[in-house]
Order: sequence, then structure tokens, then C-alpha cells
Amino acid sequence: MDGDDDPLPDDDQPATTDEKMSKVKKLTDQMDKHGLSDRVTTGVLASLAQSRDVKITSTSLVFHGKVLITDTTLELNYGRRYGLLGENGCGKSTLLKSIDAREYPVPEHVDIYLLNEGAPPSDLGALDWVVREAENEMERLNRQAEEILERNGPEDPILEDLYEVR
Repeated sequence: MDGDDDPLPDDDQPATTDEKMSKVKKLTDQMDKHGLSDRVTTGVLASLAQSRDVKITSTSLVFHGKVLITDTTLELNYGRRYGLLGENGCGKSTLLKSIDAREYPVPEHVDIYLLNEGAPPSDLGALDWVVREAENEMERLNRQAEEILERNGPEDPILEDLYEVR
């Protein structure tokens, strides 16, 4: 409805209707109109299925007919967080979305969390920003460990997780 409570013309409807938001979600998820992925992935699980580390050989990724990755080895190691740096349009998000959608043979016991938002504006370069964020995370974990030590002592099992070599 407009300011006079008259219905808006069909071509002037807000972009936040359920139907339009569904279309936007399919585009951001890289899905076609039938809900199928616009990506083609291949890969062979080379690590043991029960392993914490994942190694996928013969990895390839094609998006709308454009070859982004071909015959590569993809390794994901336990406890690591991954981010990709590269030019716009080179396939960073496409690769991460395909991993998140488990289009590669990542075992089900491996947790995948896709943070699908950019870094806030900064004067820092991409690598400097990542290093600064890692340093901030280390400081936070150190403060958390000190609090747990003071509160529960050195035998608290949570400390094992915090001090685990990653």
C-alpha cells in the first residue's frame, strides 16, 4: 500500500515480498529455479572416513560452464579455520558454498560453518586484517583460559579444548 492506502502497481512492489526473497535466496545459494546447484563438483575422499583431517583428491569445480578448479587436492585439517583471498569473481564464494553444501565427500562427522559475510571496512590490507583478527581471538582465548583456571583450577576439561594445538 502506498501513503494513500492504495495498492502499489505490480511492478512497484517492495523487494522484500516472500516470493522475491525466495528468488534472492536461490541466487545467493547458487541454485537454479528447480533448487538444483549451479555448480558441478568432483572429488575423491583420500583420507579415512573416520579421520578428523579430510583429504580430497581429483577435486574440480565448474560454475556455469566456467572451470574454476581442476584436478586439485583439497585438504581440510581439524581445528583450522579457512578463508580465501582473491579477485572478485574468481570463485572463492563458490568453492566455500560447495564445501558447505557437502558437494565434496566431506564426512558427516566434520563440522562445517560458512561465514558468508565480508569484513568491515578497514584501512588494513586483507592479510593484515586476518592476522589482527587472529591475534584478537588468541587474546580472547587466553583471557577465557585465565578465568577458567581461577574459577575451576587446572584440571578443568574445557582447558584441554582451549589449549589443543590447532
